[in-house]
Amino acid sequence: MSARPDLAFEAAGGESTRTAVPQRSRLPALTLLLGALAVVALLALAAAAWWQQARVPFQPGAPGATYAVQLQNGQMFYGVLRRQEPGYLELAEVYYVQAYTLPNGQPGNRVVSRQKNDWHGPTTLSIPVERIVYVETVGPDSPLARLIAQDKARAPR
Repeated sequence: MSARPDLAFEAAGGESTRTAVPQRSRLPALTLLLGALAVVALLALAAAAWWQQARVPFQPGAPGATYAVQLQNGQMFYGVLRRQEPGYLELAEVYYVQAYTLPNGQPGNRVVSRQKNDWHGPTTLSIPVERIVYVETVGPDSPLARLIAQDKARAPR
């Protein structure tokens, strides 16, 4: 028999055999690599979620102008931008358009003030940015702007 376990020796039947050299297991290194990749993936997901929450998907402009805001459910609100934060947009003097049918069957639309017509008389509307599809400026000479101005002129002070 040989003193070195990895050298061949003659067995009783004349066959040459080799003793197995113990190999280092690759399992701990593989486990460490997979763990590191999982940590990196979780950090990337957390960063993406934070970025999605913190980002402002639009830059409507300075407060004080009137904007149209469409929500994911299709609702449209029109109001004066009071403030814009990373997580929400706040409108004041909020209106929406309500469709109706005239007695002769013709369709019509009217602007409705939330403050004057909603039962709770809200003075502002805070909208989470993740619910907003888009924000547009309402032109000062647009039909909507004229209807809002007419409604404000009729408002009792």
